[in-house]
Amino acid sequence: MTSLPLADVAALEQRLGRELVGEERAQAEAALADASATVRAYGDAWPDPERAPAIAVAITLAAAERRVRNPEGYRSELQGAYQYQLPASLPVGAGLTSSEARLVRVAVGASGVYAVPVESLGGSL
Repeated sequence: MTSLPLADVAALEQRLGRELVGEERAQAEAALADASATVRAYGDAWPDPERAPAIAVAITLAAAERRVRNPEGYRSELQGAYQYQLPASLPVGAGLTSSEARLVRVAVGASGVYAVPVESLGGSL
Protein backbone atom coordinates (compact mmCIF):
# COMPACT_ATOMS: atom_id res chain seq x y z
CA MET A 1 0.00 0.00 0.00
CA THR A 2 1.41 3.36 -1.01
CA SER A 3 0.81 6.22 1.38
CA LEU A 4 -0.39 9.56 0.14
CA PRO A 5 2.14 12.39 0.41
CA LEU A 6 1.89 14.47 3.58
CA ALA A 7 1.44 17.62 1.46
CA ASP A 8 0.09 18.39 -1.99
CA VAL A 9 1.42 20.19 -5.04
CA ALA A 10 -0.88 23.17 -4.44
CA ALA A 11 0.80 23.85 -1.07
CA LEU A 12 4.22 23.51 -2.70
CA GLU A 13 3.19 25.93 -5.46
CA GLN A 14 2.22 28.45 -2.78
CA ARG A 15 5.72 28.25 -1.29
CA LEU A 16 7.34 28.57 -4.70
CA GLY A 17 5.05 31.40 -5.79
CA ARG A 18 4.34 29.85 -9.16
CA GLU A 19 2.37 27.10 -10.88
CA LEU A 20 4.08 23.83 -11.68
CA VAL A 21 3.15 22.23 -15.00
CA GLY A 22 4.23 19.30 -17.14
CA GLU A 23 7.47 17.57 -16.25
CA GLU A 24 8.18 19.99 -13.41
CA ARG A 25 4.84 19.10 -11.80
CA ALA A 26 5.64 15.40 -12.07
CA GLN A 27 9.03 16.04 -10.46
CA ALA A 28 7.31 18.01 -7.68
CA GLU A 29 4.93 15.11 -7.02
CA ALA A 30 7.91 12.74 -6.79
CA ALA A 31 9.72 15.18 -4.48
CA LEU A 32 6.66 15.32 -2.20
CA ALA A 33 6.44 11.52 -2.14
CA ASP A 34 10.15 11.21 -1.31
CA ALA A 35 10.06 13.94 1.34
CA SER A 36 6.95 12.34 2.89
CA ALA A 37 8.70 8.97 3.08
CA THR A 38 11.71 10.58 4.73
CA VAL A 39 9.60 12.48 7.27
CA ARG A 40 7.63 9.32 8.04
CA ALA A 41 10.89 7.42 8.61
CA TYR A 42 11.77 9.88 11.37
CA GLY A 43 8.24 10.14 12.77
CA ASP A 44 5.20 7.96 12.22
CA ALA A 45 3.36 6.26 9.34
CA TRP A 46 0.56 8.86 9.29
CA PRO A 47 -1.54 6.90 6.76
CA ASP A 48 -4.02 9.78 6.69
CA PRO A 49 -2.07 12.94 5.81
CA GLU A 50 -4.87 15.04 7.34
CA ARG A 51 -3.91 13.64 10.77
CA ALA A 52 -0.18 14.34 10.48
CA PRO A 53 1.15 17.10 12.74
CA ALA A 54 1.52 20.51 11.10
CA ILE A 55 5.29 20.39 11.66
CA ALA A 56 5.54 17.12 9.67
CA VAL A 57 3.67 18.74 6.77
CA ALA A 58 5.82 21.89 6.95
CA ILE A 59 9.04 19.88 6.94
CA THR A 60 7.78 17.75 4.04
CA LEU A 61 7.13 20.93 2.07
CA ALA A 62 10.53 22.41 2.98
CA ALA A 63 12.38 19.28 1.82
CA ALA A 64 10.34 19.03 -1.39
CA GLU A 65 10.87 22.73 -2.08
CA ARG A 66 14.65 22.33 -1.77
CA ARG A 67 14.54 19.50 -4.29
CA VAL A 68 12.31 21.36 -6.75
CA ARG A 69 14.45 24.50 -6.57
CA ASN A 70 17.69 22.54 -6.93
CA PRO A 71 16.96 19.17 -8.61
CA GLU A 72 20.61 18.55 -9.54
CA GLY A 73 21.79 19.17 -5.98
CA TYR A 74 24.27 21.89 -6.87
CA ARG A 75 26.10 23.44 -3.91
CA SER A 76 27.50 26.44 -5.78
CA GLU A 77 27.56 28.22 -9.11
CA LEU A 78 29.86 30.77 -10.63
CA GLN A 79 29.40 32.94 -13.70
CA GLY A 80 31.74 35.86 -14.22
CA ALA A 81 31.70 38.01 -11.08
CA TYR A 82 28.53 36.31 -9.81
CA GLN A 83 28.96 33.53 -7.25
CA TYR A 84 26.39 31.69 -5.17
CA GLN A 85 27.03 28.96 -2.62
CA LEU A 86 24.73 26.92 -0.42
CA PRO A 87 25.94 25.84 3.01
CA ALA A 88 27.54 22.39 3.06
CA SER A 89 25.21 21.47 5.92
CA LEU A 90 22.09 21.95 3.77
CA PRO A 91 20.78 18.58 2.60
CA VAL A 92 20.18 17.92 -1.07
CA GLY A 93 17.31 15.93 -2.51
CA ALA A 94 14.53 15.16 -0.06
CA GLY A 95 16.87 14.90 2.93
CA LEU A 96 16.18 16.62 6.22
CA THR A 97 18.39 18.91 8.25
CA SER A 98 19.28 17.67 11.73
CA SER A 99 16.89 20.30 13.17
CA GLU A 100 14.04 19.12 10.95
CA ALA A 101 14.64 15.48 11.90
CA ARG A 102 14.67 16.44 15.59
CA LEU A 103 11.38 18.36 15.21
CA VAL A 104 9.71 15.34 13.59
CA ARG A 105 10.95 13.05 16.39
CA VAL A 106 9.65 15.53 19.01
CA ALA A 107 6.25 15.57 17.26
CA VAL A 108 5.88 11.84 17.91
CA GLY A 109 7.43 11.90 21.36
CA ALA A 110 10.63 10.16 20.26
CA SER A 111 13.03 12.52 21.95
CA GLY A 112 14.83 12.56 25.23
CA VAL A 113 17.69 10.80 26.91
CA TYR A 114 18.75 7.40 25.64
CA ALA A 115 21.00 4.75 27.17
CA VAL A 116 23.36 2.99 24.81
CA PRO A 117 25.36 -0.02 26.01
CA VAL A 118 29.07 0.36 25.36
CA GLU A 119 30.92 -2.89 24.73
CA SER A 120 34.13 -1.76 26.47
CA LEU A 121 32.09 -1.09 29.64
CA GLY A 122 30.49 -4.53 29.71
CA GLY A 123 27.53 -3.90 27.44
CA SER A 124 26.94 -5.43 24.04
CA LEU A 125 26.43 -3.52 20.85
